[in-house]
Amino acid sequence: MEKKYKVLDLFSGAGGMSEGFLQAGFDIPCATDYSKEAAETYINRHKQLGYDVNFYLGDIRDLSQNEKRLKDFISGNQIDVIVGGPPCQGFSLSGRRLADDIRNTLFLEYLKIVSLVKPKYFVIENVEGLLSYKFDSIKGIGGEAYKNISPQEVIKREALKIGYCVSWKVLNAKDFGVPQNRPRVIFIGRRVKKYIGDTYEIVLPLSFPDKKGNCITVQDAISDLNFIKNGEVRTKYNNRYGNKSDYQKMLKRGLTPSINGQPIESKILFNHQTARHSDNTIERFKLMKPGKSLSNILDELPENLREKYYTKKLRCTKLNKNDVSPTVLTLPDDIIHYDIHNPRILTVRELARLQSFDDSFEFKGKRTTGGERRRFETPQYTQVGNAVPPLFAKEIAKKIFSALDNNINKVGEKNARKSKF
Repeated sequence: MEKKYKVLDLFSGAGGMSEGFLQAGFDIPCATDYSKEAAETYINRHKQLGYDVNFYLGDIRDLSQNEKRLKDFISGNQIDVIVGGPPCQGFSLSGRRLADDIRNTLFLEYLKIVSLVKPKYFVIENVEGLLSYKFDSIKGIGGEAYKNISPQEVIKREALKIGYCVSWKVLNAKDFGVPQNRPRVIFIGRRVKKYIGDTYEIVLPLSFPDKKGNCITVQDAISDLNFIKNGEVRTKYNNRYGNKSDYQKMLKRGLTPSINGQPIESKILFNHQTARHSDNTIERFKLMKPGKSLSNILDELPENLREKYYTKKLRCTKLNKNDVSPTVLTLPDDIIHYDIHNPRILTVRELARLQSFDDSFEFKGKRTTGGERRRFETPQYTQVGNAVPPLFAKEIAKKIFSALDNNINKVGEKNARKSKF
């Protein structure tokens, strides 16, 4: 099926943002990421759906600083929207927030590509912690030096220089049908025209999506997958298990349309493998209470038991089946299953459910890795944790699709109205 609008996906990861935009009716002919494992997942998914995608595996600076290479990569596609989530580790409140982390400035490379490609809109997704970060100093795209400035102010000023007005807002995935508390700051840029000190609209401004109001619980999301036990691999569903919520049925049927317009119903259970926990670890998990972290429990134990069950991993949290999940992160042992009779960390598939991926979406590469290898590999657990939840991305994409359909650009720039931004 011919689709009307085309998206360039930067910092694509495994493809959560793309899934949402595909569900909203966009085409994604080009994408790029630095991770070979994420690239394998992304390319496999698009092949599974029947779509061609030109994927650039490498450093985004290879494209932002080489216009010819960027042009060859885009390969004649008229890009309407650029999307992406530049790496957030330097801004995350749960990280070390190192001032010299190169990832802190990759959003400028994103904006360089925006300035060269000139889409009608762009979307940047990042952690809420970005809004409380301050650069001591940073240079903009054209070399302007900024001092003691927030990332959002840099994005706003630099975007305006290249012809875009930017607005941003903190949205939470749980408000858009995702069973997870995941606040993220969303930046939306729209193309404008500057003339004699004034700014004029070229494309329609758009509003951020409204909350949907329906809360999907952890039980709604993953109860049907809890037939798997410690140290097992399962590739088939157990149709006698779980409460078969509408959410479970929906993701099993699939939401992302293939090339023929229909989603792919999942017949094989992908990525459903559990870790092999020791008896001591299982007992430790049993002590945990729903919604509480391991540190909460250890504080309440007598000294002899505290010593027995002590671990450096104190931040892991047991799920409350009647609530949404805490934010899905990149380490497998951050979240513990709610079932006291089956205490374990979640499988990649269960975390993918909490992120709202179709069951037919298969994550490639190693299931997990550790130590120094984490600097060079992006295992499945990390791919899931880094992803934008597809249902979240879909609501943003629908707003942009509607704006493109009603765009004042259809009547030409000469009729553009003066922007109120």
